Amino acid sequence: MKFREGKVPPATLAGLALLALTAWAAVERFQVDKREDAYREKKAAVASVKRGQDAIRVARKRAGLAIDYERDPQHTGLIGTDDQSGPLTTDKGYLRAKQIATQPNLAAVVVAWLREAKVQKGDFVAVGMTGSFPGANLAVIAAIESLEARPLVVTSLGSSTFGANQAEFTWLDMEKAAFDAGAIRTRSLAASIGGDKDKGVGLNKASIEAIRAAIARNGIEKIEEKTLVASISKRMDLYAKAAGDLGNIRCYVNVGGGLASVGSNYTGGKLIPTGYSDKWVERNYPVRGVLLQFLKAGKPVIHLNDFRRIAGTHGLSTNPAEPDEPGEGPLFLSRRYNLVLVLGALFGLVAVIVAVGLLDVRHTLFGRPPPSPAQPKVELPPPPRAPDPGEFVL
Repeated sequence: MKFREGKVPPATLAGLALLALTAWAAVERFQVDKREDAYREKKAAVASVKRGQDAIRVARKRAGLAIDYERDPQHTGLIGTDDQSGPLTTDKGYLRAKQIATQPNLAAVVVAWLREAKVQKGDFVAVGMTGSFPGANLAVIAAIESLEARPLVVTSLGSSTFGANQAEFTWLDMEKAAFDAGAIRTRSLAASIGGDKDKGVGLNKASIEAIRAAIARNGIEKIEEKTLVASISKRMDLYAKAAGDLGNIRCYVNVGGGLASVGSNYTGGKLIPTGYSDKWVERNYPVRGVLLQFLKAGKPVIHLNDFRRIAGTHGLSTNPAEPDEPGEGPLFLSRRYNLVLVLGALFGLVAVIVAVGLLDVRHTLFGRPPPSPAQPKVELPPPPRAPDPGEFVL
């Protein structure tokens, strides 16, 4: 091997640059689709949500309730009215949050959180939900069932505006429609009135009677305790009875801001982060709702409340007119570099560069050695002159 003397020829450098550019283009062009964790479960959950929405839409029309195509452009049947004086309306809601919650891909986000909580086949998952986010309610049940776990659901029927706030079509009615269609396999264990104190403080008598009637026609056990603390205790008893023991429950999922679940509006909105949590933080909580009791007992919790934050963090569309394609997107597949191609291109380039740096390229390509450096011309002295025969020589 002969080391190069002098600079690398410009043509060789140009060839190396072209080779590197070609390798880069190949690596970028031939990326591969990589399935995300729990791909099949996510797809199954989204498909269940879609079937559930179809059933709920039909049931809504059968109940004589029109779909507001402006507020519900995807015709999910999960968006209620803005009537703040309606029989089930407990407070004001935010339309965009309700629209985000109707996206079927929300179920894939919940699947990811459940996997983080290490939920497995056969596990019990306690769930607290309200009528405020029927889209999220459906997504949570579908997500738990996609993992073949067992949801234990307790519902409060009060709803903010744009939720399931119509007496003729409460969340329990939506749940039954999805159940009867085979989209989900779960019905609520029990239901409460909801609202302030979890017993409808502030609602008129007719509204409370309408909620009681909805619970009765769906054949669900009624929770109607005298105090919020008693309502929380009742829920814990129901979960313990259904699971055999509270220790058998893997995690707790809360949807919305039901007071029996979060304890207080301040706690649910400020002190409990949206998403997955497994760390108990000692604070002066106004009331320790079901969510806090599970968290303090060492159980992970999943809190679905700030849906605009969920959308921003997980890439869900916030434009109701242009929702994400169900079962598609980075929650399911991600574009990644082909590792074999990347390593091949890297080692190939390194090998060529080393070869160029060590070998005499001109000798290798053209079969002749480089010219030797010019030798300096040496002036030879003239030969000695022969003596003249007549010249005297000493």
